[in-house]
Amino acid sequence: MQTASRFGLPRLTSFVRKMMIALFGCYVAQLVLEGWLDIPVSTILALQPGGPGLWQLLTYVLVEGQGPFWFLLGLLFLWWVVAPFELAFGPRRTLQLCIAVALAASVPAYLLGVVVPGSPPLFGTGPVWFGAIGATAWLYRDRQMSFFGMFPMSSMQLLGLLVGFSTLQFLFSHNHTHFIANLGALAGGIAFIRWLKRAPTGSRSAGKKRKARGSGSGLRVIKGGRDDDDPPKWLN
Repeated sequence: MQTASRFGLPRLTSFVRKMMIALFGCYVAQLVLEGWLDIPVSTILALQPGGPGLWQLLTYVLVEGQGPFWFLLGLLFLWWVVAPFELAFGPRRTLQLCIAVALAASVPAYLLGVVVPGSPPLFGTGPVWFGAIGATAWLYRDRQMSFFGMFPMSSMQLLGLLVGFSTLQFLFSHNHTHFIANLGALAGGIAFIRWLKRAPTGSRSAGKKRKARGSGSGLRVIKGGRDDDDPPKWLN
């Protein structure tokens, strides 16, 4: 068993870099438009459950309801969990993953608003990195993982930890929209990996050749199993 005692970040990949720049630009624009020009960007782009704006099923990730510290922390989590996926499978599959988990979070949240009118809006990138962790945990579900290099656990325990964290957050905030969205994102990440495993062999072979680089991340897969056709051993 191999562990690490320090937290680090994986190499910043091209897609993740572009995504972080775009999200940062959207955040600054939101602050200016809402705070200085009184343009209700959040009302237009954030998901209003049960509302008429179906474009909000995806645009909710472009707006943020938290201060700069929590927004930057969310970008850090995106880098931490999405970059290793891109290192393993490339930017096209990473884009597909982000879209899949974003929709898997927003669709049940939207339908919840039909059943429970007046549900809180959905915004932010939290569901995306939640779904990315769910996808990674399911991809390496037969192996032990090391959380922040200090807490060895199985992939199923990691998923349980995420569900428990979401539950505590719900009990504190009473925000059932974000709770349902996080659970939907986890399910979407798992479903995406199941679909990816069933994709034509040719489309997966290119992804298998892209090995993750670096060893300083907080969430990693402990090496084990066969070395020939296994997916990349390290989640940076």
